[in-house]
Amino acid sequence: MDHSSDAMLPLETLRAFDAAARTGSFSAAAEKLNITHGAVSRQIAKLEDWLGLKVFDRGARGVSLTIEGNRLHLRTTEAFALISSN
Repeated sequence: MDHSSDAMLPLETLRAFDAAARTGSFSAAAEKLNITHGAVSRQIAKLEDWLGLKVFDRGARGVSLTIEGNRLHLRTTEAFALISSN
């Protein structure tokens, strides 16, 4: 998908992704962010739609990052570290 004319993803979408990646669970991410499981799920769906690829493999016991999701998580971790250090 070409996003050259689209606005950037909302920060809340990347925060939901980061929390789910760190916890391995949409429910745990929701609790950490004080939002609902459904809200996390919608944010991840928005992210995957925007990117045009899956960032999580979903299973009965939680979620795990895909290769692409792992790459994105490395970048979001760096970005959030930069933001919090200034």
